[in-house]
Amino acid sequence: MGYSFVMHTGAGAEGSGQALSSPGSCLEEFRTVPFIECHGRGTCNYYTDSYSYWLATLNRYEMFRKPRPSTLKADRFKSIISRCQVCMKKSCC
Repeated sequence: MGYSFVMHTGAGAEGSGQALSSPGSCLEEFRTVPFIECHGRGTCNYYTDSYSYWLATLNRYEMFRKPRPSTLKADRFKSIISRCQVCMKKSCC
């Protein structure tokens, strides 16, 4: 089981992500900053101005109501992120 990743943004208004039908949208581990940027000289960084967006679970009685803003503590993130599983179709022949 993985965590349903939607997209990430960097500096400015740029962002990228994976199609939800892609295996790349189901990450095995949850990290608030899921990607690092590696440079050709052997160094890697992650940036504090990067944001990541994940599918979240909703209470079924509140799913069609206006969302209420809330702040989550670090240990609560995993409990509301939607879970996913990647299945590979066997190819014949």
